[in-house]
Amino acid sequence: MLVRDIMTADPITVTEDTPVRDAARLLVRHRITGLPVKDQGGKLTGIVSEADIFSKRGETVGNVMTRDVISVSPDTTVEIVTHLLTDHRIRRVPVVDGDKLLGIVSRADIVRMMTMYWLCEVCGEAIRGEQAPERCSKCGADSTYVHAMQAPGM
Repeated sequence: MLVRDIMTADPITVTEDTPVRDAARLLVRHRITGLPVKDQGGKLTGIVSEADIFSKRGETVGNVMTRDVISVSPDTTVEIVTHLLTDHRIRRVPVVDGDKLLGIVSRADIVRMMTMYWLCEVCGEAIRGEQAPERCSKCGADSTYVHAMQAPGM
C-alpha cells in the first residue's frame, strides 16, 4: 500500500510567524500532535509538535519548530514510512511533491489502516487497507468488497 492511500490530504498548517499559543490551540482543537510549517510561498519549512511547544522557548512557531524534517513522496510504501517513524522515533512525516506539501502521514494513520479491511462478498477473502481492490486476488470477482473494521485484539 502507498502513502497516498492513507495520508491526510491538505493538512492544517501554520507559518513560522504564527504565535506558539495559536499553534497550540490548533493542536488541541483538532486533536492532533503536530502541524506542518510552510513559508509564504507554500514551501514546507518544518514541523511544530506538542513536544516542540512545551520543551522549547519562543514566541513564534519559527522559534520552536523542528526544521530538519524527514518527508516522503505519495508513492512511498507504507512499509517504508513505518520504518522511518520507528527508526527516527518520530510521529509523523509530511508527504511532498517537490516543494509542495500534499499531506501528512502519522502513526495513527498507519494504525487505522491496520484495523480496516475489506471482505469479498463472493468468497470471503479479507484484504487490509483503506481502499478496496478492484478485483479479488482469491476468486477474481470484480469490486465485490464490503468495508469492515477489525475488532481490537483480532
